This record gives sequence, C-alpha cells and structure tokens, in this order.
Amino acid sequence: MRASAVMTRGVVTVAPGTPLEDARALVTNNRFSALPVTDGAGRLLGIVTTLDLLRADVEGRAGARVAEYMTRDPMTVGPDTLVGIVAHRMRRYGEVRVLPVVERGLLIGIVTRGDLLRTPERRSLLDRVLGTPDVDLDIPPPDRPRIGTTAGAVMTPIDDCWVAVGSTRVADAAAWLSAQRLSALPVLDEDDRLLGVVSEADLLPDRLSGRGPAPRTCAEAMTTGATAVRHDVPLTKVAKAMVRRRYRSLPVLGDDDRVIGMVSRGDLLRAEAPG
Repeated sequence: MRASAVMTRGVVTVAPGTPLEDARALVTNNRFSALPVTDGAGRLLGIVTTLDLLRADVEGRAGARVAEYMTRDPMTVGPDTLVGIVAHRMRRYGEVRVLPVVERGLLIGIVTRGDLLRTPERRSLLDRVLGTPDVDLDIPPPDRPRIGTTAGAVMTPIDDCWVAVGSTRVADAAAWLSAQRLSALPVLDEDDRLLGVVSEADLLPDRLSGRGPAPRTCAEAMTTGATAVRHDVPLTKVAKAMVRRRYRSLPVLGDDDRVIGMVSRGDLLRAEAPG
C-alpha cells in the first residue's frame, strides 16, 4: 500500500505571513496537530505544529507570524512511498505526527499517525497487520475552553478521558486514539495509579525495525516510567516542560498520586486566564 492510498487530501494550510493567533485558532478549533505552510502556488515551505505555537507562547511572541516559528524543511514523503516506510519514519522520529505528501514540490496531501491507525469502511491497516476486529466507538462532545492557571484547572478530567489498562488490546487502543484524535492514553491499574503511557508511536506497526512480534496488549506496548504532573503545578511550568521536552500530553496526579486527568498541548492552547 502507498502513501497516496491513506493520505488526507484537501489539507488546510496557512501562509507564512499568517498571524500565529489565526494558526492557533485553526489548530485548537479543529484539533489539528500541525498545519502545512505553503506559498500561493501550493509549494510546501514548512509546517507549524502545536509545539511551535506553545514555544511562541512561552517566549511571549503570540503576536508573531507563522514564518517566524514554523519548522522549515520538514520531513516529507512522496505519493508512492510505501506505508511501511511511512510508519517506520513516524516511529523513529517520535515528534513527527504529520508527514506532508509532496509531488514535484507541491503539497498534495498529508499522512498522519491517525491515517495509519484509522479504521476505514472495512478493516484498518492495523487490523490487517495484527489480525484483530474493528471496534465501534462513541464520539464525545467537542472540546471547550477551560479557565484557570494550573494543570488541574485546565486538564481533561479522568472521567472524560479515554484510558487503558494493561490488558487492553493494542487494536482497541489504536482505534480509540484514531477516532478521538489523541496522541496517547494513560495506562492505569485498578486504583487509578499510573502504570505507563501508550502513544501512537508505540502502536504503529513497524516491519522495518527487525524487532520481535508486534505487541498485543497495552502492557506490552506502553512506555513505563512516564512523566506526570501534579494538579497544582502552574500552567507556565507545564508549557515550558512541554516545549523543552516535547511532551504532547501529561497525566495529572491528585494529592493521593492517583491519575485525575490528562493535560495536553491543546488544553494549554485553549486555556483562558480567569477574569
């Protein structure tokens, strides 16, 4: 299968002169992880990500233009690139969630991790690789801004989060991530304590790595020793940590060290100061 068979067409793009505030609105309103930056002829100039937007916030440059913060010369693939190669690159370069598809210098689509995990009408790429059935999902209501200055104030409460346990099947976790457009799921024990985090990169099938059999459960696939943040940590510190360490989301712990929610880059970009 080729990139052209799974890519998203009709991509939303921005120009290099677009204000970051406009790019931010597109990202938060549509839950994008990145926006390709193109010129008037459709040539790819760069890509602006949620990390770039957070970096501008941390540096006090929210009023800047896209060209000042976009990632130039991003990794790309062609329409005939094999999907296995696309998945391998996304696993190897953990920050990459979007790969522009370029033909003769022109942007013709993008491949996201969600495209590789998504369940089409019949069977998903992951299902074909792992031999597991489709999963029916209910979609929650749209995101809404939250007001506050701490991780606990703007986080998504655990009751509204998609979470996994050690025995959750990899195929189920992949379907949840794809349908909800999430980057990671916390893996919890029976007392809501953090066992690890399972991300899109953990779940992407990678036949080129030479590793053993693909994991079947989240306990086998998850990253252990995951970083978490306490509920009373100021948002400024959370944002700086996400920028410096390239976190996409962090579990939020209550006073008893149980997971009470998740805070993501999107939560920070949507957050509103009180009053």
